[in-house]
Amino acid sequence: MPRRFKKIEKAIEKIIGKSEIESISSNENENENDIIENETVYLDEETEINKCSHNSDYILERIYNIFSHLQNIFKFIFGVSGIYLLWICLHYFASHLYVKFCVPSTIMGFILSPFMTATPHCQGLRWVVYNAANMINNMWIVCGTWVGSTLLNFNTQTPRDISS
Repeated sequence: MPRRFKKIEKAIEKIIGKSEIESISSNENENENDIIENETVYLDEETEINKCSHNSDYILERIYNIFSHLQNIFKFIFGVSGIYLLWICLHYFASHLYVKFCVPSTIMGFILSPFMTATPHCQGLRWVVYNAANMINNMWIVCGTWVGSTLLNFNTQTPRDISS
């Protein structure tokens, strides 16, 4: 059994306890014995057990590999989309805060709006709205370019290059 599976077994033993694992494995052994008694087995018992343990190790290793690849993919997607989501959130909240604090929808807000636009918090919110909108536009351009290049990826090899 690979070393990483032994580490997983030790972690499971710490979490649920060794006695529960032994009772589960003894129940599995009883079930396997019942199945073996009910079916005709053409191989000797030791070969059959080695075959089952090899299959379970292979399956566990495949599952571990799949999950490790999925974890790497999710980390990459979160890293890329996290920046995009940050700019979207900044744009959304700054837009709403600007309307609330700098140009309220009342008569008094209309009268005070020329004076409020010069205040530091309104200038900062305008800066965030403007730059966040530009970043979102640029990200759409990058995503569109990537999708276009992926969809229109032509094979540049000629038949002569393939045959040699």
